[in-house]
Amino acid sequence: MTQTISFDPVDLPPAAEAMRTRVRDFIHREIDAGTFEPGLGPGLNRHSPEFSRKCGAEGFIGMTWPKAFGGHERSFLERYVVTEELLAVGAPVWAHWVADRQSGPVLLRYAREEIRRDILPRIARGECYFCIGMSEPDSGFGSVCGALDGAQARRRLAY
Repeated sequence: MTQTISFDPVDLPPAAEAMRTRVRDFIHREIDAGTFEPGLGPGLNRHSPEFSRKCGAEGFIGMTWPKAFGGHERSFLERYVVTEELLAVGAPVWAHWVADRQSGPVLLRYAREEIRRDILPRIARGECYFCIGMSEPDSGFGSVCGALDGAQARRRLAY
C-alpha cells in the first residue's frame, strides 16, 4: 500500500520572499548571458570560478556570517532559499560550495582572528575555494596511508 505525504504550504517571511525574487532575477540574467546551461543536474559537479565570483558579488556566499568577516548577516532561511533556487536550476556552484558550507564555518568557529580576517572575506567574494578529502576506515587510499609512517608513505607515493 502506497501512502502519499503532503505538506501544508508555507508562507515565507517577507525577507525570504524578497531574497527568492532577487536570486531568481540573478539566475535569469546569468542564463540569458550564457553563463551556464540550466537543467544539467544540481550543479554540484560543475566548476565555474566566474559564476562563484558573481555569486559572491551578489552576497550569496557567506550569507549568515558576520559582516566583520565578509559575511552578510542574513538568516539561515534566506540562505536556504538561495541554495534551493541555485540547485533547482543546476547553477554551477561547485567551486565555492565546500568553502561556503563546510570550511568557512569551521574557520569562523575555530580559526585564529588573523586567519578569519584573511580567508573568510575571500570565500565570501567567491575567490577562495576548498577541497576536502574523506575516507572510510579500511578502504581506499586513506587506509594505505594510515598504515604507513611518513617515510614509508613518501617512498610509496614517490613523494
